[in-house]
Amino acid sequence: MNSIFKLAMLASLGATAPFLSQQGRAADAAAPVDSDALTTIVVTAEKREEKLKDVPMSITALGGNSLDKLQYRDFSDYAAMVPGLSLVSSQPGITTLTLRGQNAGGVGSTVAVYIDESPFGSSSALLNGAILSGDFDTWDLQRIEVLRGPQGTLYGANSEGGLLKFVTAPPVLGTFSGAAEVSGESVAHGGLGADARAMLNLPLGDKMALRISGFDQDVAGYINDPVRHKLDENDGHKYGGRLSLLAQPVDSLTIRLTASSQESKYNGTPEMDIDPVTLKPASGDLNQERFVNQPSSFQYKNYNATINWDAGPFSILSTTTYGILNSDLFTDDTNIQLVPGTTFQDALGGLGATLDNLVDLNKFTQEVRVSSAANNFLEWQVGGYFTRETGHLFQHLVAMDVPAGTPTVGIPVLEFAVLDSIYKETSGFGNVTVHIIPQFDIQAGGRYSKNEQVATESLSGLLATPPISFSTPSAGHVWTYSAAPRWHIDANNMLYFRWATGFRPGGPNALPPGAPPDVPRQFGADRTSNFELGIKSTLLNGRLSIDAALFHVDWTNIQLLEIVDANGVNGNGGKARSQGIEWTLGYVPVHDLTLQWTAAYTDAKLTTAAPAVHGATGDPLPYAPKYGTSFDGEYDLPAFADYKYFLGATWSYVGTRKTDFGSDPTALTQKSLPSYNTFGTRVGLENDRYSVTFYAKNLGDSRGITNYVSSGAPGLNGQIAVIQPRTLGVTLSAKF
Repeated sequence: MNSIFKLAMLASLGATAPFLSQQGRAADAAAPVDSDALTTIVVTAEKREEKLKDVPMSITALGGNSLDKLQYRDFSDYAAMVPGLSLVSSQPGITTLTLRGQNAGGVGSTVAVYIDESPFGSSSALLNGAILSGDFDTWDLQRIEVLRGPQGTLYGANSEGGLLKFVTAPPVLGTFSGAAEVSGESVAHGGLGADARAMLNLPLGDKMALRISGFDQDVAGYINDPVRHKLDENDGHKYGGRLSLLAQPVDSLTIRLTASSQESKYNGTPEMDIDPVTLKPASGDLNQERFVNQPSSFQYKNYNATINWDAGPFSILSTTTYGILNSDLFTDDTNIQLVPGTTFQDALGGLGATLDNLVDLNKFTQEVRVSSAANNFLEWQVGGYFTRETGHLFQHLVAMDVPAGTPTVGIPVLEFAVLDSIYKETSGFGNVTVHIIPQFDIQAGGRYSKNEQVATESLSGLLATPPISFSTPSAGHVWTYSAAPRWHIDANNMLYFRWATGFRPGGPNALPPGAPPDVPRQFGADRTSNFELGIKSTLLNGRLSIDAALFHVDWTNIQLLEIVDANGVNGNGGKARSQGIEWTLGYVPVHDLTLQWTAAYTDAKLTTAAPAVHGATGDPLPYAPKYGTSFDGEYDLPAFADYKYFLGATWSYVGTRKTDFGSDPTALTQKSLPSYNTFGTRVGLENDRYSVTFYAKNLGDSRGITNYVSSGAPGLNGQIAVIQPRTLGVTLSAKF
């Protein structure tokens, strides 16, 4: 659907809303009782339902209703609301998630992404897992849970920095209900965007229900190319949906089958050409100069079957998942510097070059766990986990005539590289909670993981003559463990200490047979050990909540992307540590006024040198701001009938950050990126059925930098990716 059609739906929704209201009113539950107390949040961080205030770890939970009201739809929208979460993003779909500063530029992910019970994305560093994070749309979610610190005991590989979990809204038995939403927005210096969203919950008798949801979004662009006379060339289109069937044949047995799909396509990137020394625009604000379009596409598919049987003294859960991730990036590499001062165009005698980079991942996962019933002395959980990932990475480098922007006739493909990989992991885990006295208990857990991998690479083309093909296997295993004493001072205050470890798997380096012997054939797992002291309190009759933690993380055998004897490989080197404090405060000072303050101080740096990437002892870890904070407030007041007005505002601050090690082209050191602020507002009218919201994002029109590359633009200039400029929008929604 195009933007004009979606904007027209704003009017049609208003016309049909009264009809929807009458049809759905009989199925509604009673409206919630008005209260000044903050909402009690239930999470599944420890793979069982618990109140957030009782979980002995640092967690942020973002509710689905709040995300809808704020129009927070992807990582870039809600990252500032999570203490200690930072992003490195060159464009939508290409994002590195970092928690507590744990980023050293490696290509394996340090933050695991789950959708319900399903791990999503690559466990291997061979498939760009760090940047291909599953950025799922937030429509029809119960909440997002962000777990900080290692989660290796319960979640295994790639959770050494933490975990981000999308918890979808399940079907509801015996209830017919639905929701619809349409939005339109205008981006300063750019174009228009719009989206339409809908959800329907259908009861199928008393024992089954089906939930269907979907969205379609036109993404506004704001980057121009004055040479090719292109406007808003980073615009795009996103769409997706979810189908979920819930069956409960008997009270003790539930079966849920879910299929999710999301696809996004963009015509260009949100990158601006800059002077790599001053960071000032090289060809004008929000401008880039390329010879060809740089389209991209990303596809997520996830199929899951979860069966849960409550046998009384214990329960058994089986979850089976098949996930698919596809990405396709087409880039103009003409002005990429092969060595400082020499571009592809220089090396090719005036010709340009384009690179088509495709990634395909197919991932099967099976987990079974058995959990005891809750009791006052001993609770336990044991489980087994297996995953098999098949990955394919294709890179197609082609010569290009400039400035025509067309493939060069008569010159064969410069290079065609194919990397096939298989990753298999088998794990067993368990944890136990012993209640020493009613106010004090101790949790402890452990996990053993074993992985087997093989990488097969083939190279052909003008730059790889004669063609070669080779395979490299590897195997590894690791133990992780955790312990967490917890003291309930009283019913509203808890003090805890947590010691936990996590890991990121090693693997093979796909190297040609003639590679020098000092080039590592494989790289090892890196590990983190986290010490955390936290407090969770609910005070003033539930009007004030405090969730704060001091933390210290030791990171060893860090995985790095290195150049050894002209070979790009994954390697290990150096140590790092991260320490600091993070907190979330919620407060209702007066009736109908809710305030929330989140903040983090993170001091993350190398404690030993990493010479292979030009990292020195004491260098800050990349893209980890020392300071970050966000403040949000909303005031509700009566309007008429059962309607109320609401007025809200959000301020976020991201502190200065350092870029990747050795990324400064003049001194092979880190570049310093400036801090930035963003301001957002929302005002609207709502009741239990309808709402209209006028919102603004980035009111100050900030150029916050989310990624830096020292080359890629004409004239030996670099590129930065920037946040979306000032955005004004309106949303209409209805529920029945």
